[in-house]
Amino acid sequence: PAFWGLINPEWSLCNKGRRQSPVNLEPQRLLFDPNLRPLHIDKHRISGTIANTGHSVIFTVNNETATAYEGPQIPVNFSGGPLSYLYRFNEIHIHYGLHDQFGSEHSVEGYTFPA
Repeated sequence: PAFWGLINPEWSLCNKGRRQSPVNLEPQRLLFDPNLRPLHIDKHRISGTIANTGHSVIFTVNNETATAYEGPQIPVNFSGGPLSYLYRFNEIHIHYGLHDQFGSEHSVEGYTFPA
């Protein structure tokens, strides 16, 4: 909610931050950054579980070793672009709504998407 920063003093930055979710992307205000490096995503096949929570679908990577036929699971890492560190993919949440015009957390020029 809009008042997260008031609930707990440790979350006070939530009242002061400017890069908070949800984000409305405004294409006419976007700027090209020629210094931005390409985003690198490892391309490995991974396994995991999918769960429907009733308001989102969550895919969680199976961090245990795979079957004897597949060998150990190799992690998928993200680096480059605006990222200062190497990040390891572990989980993704896909939000959806009851109707097609609602569901996405973020919007583009005020337009929301089904998921």
